[in-house]
Amino acid sequence: MAEKTKSIGRPLHRAIKDYAVQMGIKDMIYLSIGEPDFPTPTHIIEAAKKALEEGFTHYTPEGGILGLRQAIAKRLKIERGLDVDPKKGILITSGGAEACSIAITSLVDLGDEVIIPDPYYPPYVSAVNISSGKPVPAPVDRETLMVDPEVISNLVTDRTKAIIINNPCNPTGMVYSEDILESIADLAVDHDLYVISDEVYDRFVFEGERPPSIASFPGMQERTLIINSLSKTYAMTGWRLGYLASTPKIIAEVLKVKGSVNVCANSIAQKAALAAIQGSDECVEEMLKEYANRRKTFLEGLNQTSGIRCPNSCGAFYVFPDISKIEMDSLKLSKYLIEKGHVVVSPGVGFGKGGEGHIRISYSASMENLKEALKRMKIALEAYGK
Repeated sequence: MAEKTKSIGRPLHRAIKDYAVQMGIKDMIYLSIGEPDFPTPTHIIEAAKKALEEGFTHYTPEGGILGLRQAIAKRLKIERGLDVDPKKGILITSGGAEACSIAITSLVDLGDEVIIPDPYYPPYVSAVNISSGKPVPAPVDRETLMVDPEVISNLVTDRTKAIIINNPCNPTGMVYSEDILESIADLAVDHDLYVISDEVYDRFVFEGERPPSIASFPGMQERTLIINSLSKTYAMTGWRLGYLASTPKIIAEVLKVKGSVNVCANSIAQKAALAAIQGSDECVEEMLKEYANRRKTFLEGLNQTSGIRCPNSCGAFYVFPDISKIEMDSLKLSKYLIEKGHVVVSPGVGFGKGGEGHIRISYSASMENLKEALKRMKIALEAYGK
């Protein structure tokens, strides 16, 4: 097999779930994977049924059906203030994961450096390695979990090609402010860098103002590749529908790479996505309200647990508590919580060296399970080491 495959391991947040499943414990509570527990809204399912009944089961244009691209462009204009060409500036993909992979593959050549705030979403690093590039971690502040643009600036070299940002952030749940985004934008313009902006959780902001897209700053739209997905916002993880938005020039190049991966995104899922974007947002607002309640409950519970310090994660549906006063080895503690507490969390080290001494917890589970998990974790952690 190719040497490059040796640089890629199974993401630890998925491997730890496998470990838990193998335990065969019936009352296990899984808080390791970021998947909404809500059903896909009815009007989206009905649109898919209609597409099936009408025989919409063949290839679509490579870039996706025009109606969907137009709906996305309209949403980007209204919500983000961006003018994106729906015909040539938007590429419909099989989820945000494909958008991320083909964006990085299209940009990175042998030896190119890509700066990635650490902790990070693991597929970023995998895609850079596959492209024979060099991932350059930019450690975030351990206390605040926020990225410092000056740290990024100090990592820029003549081989730097791009910066990847994820806002709101997976795994930390932090939301980068407009000031931080503006500083990174200035840096990208000054050094003529691309920015891959993962905005999958852009609707998941529970405190303060929803931050703008980094593409909205002066000089940025022509150098930004926006990744987004319907998976989280509309509880459509299994539908595998996302998109990439950029300039027609950039999208034309990325389309070449996509064509070698698959012909087009799923036709039925595209019709469902169109119904999601054009339909009422009431279902989304209801889900976000419930996430806000879960977040409040879980943050309060964690911060009342001895030895845990949990920064105020304002976005996505993750918290990233500091466990270093209990145990620095996040994998060891995660396994302990599985075995003794029957609660599955993700080891922070699986999201980069900067994640060690933390665990990632997803509150995309039911309130009942979250409350029970808090009880179990508190008991298990108080007994740890005794």
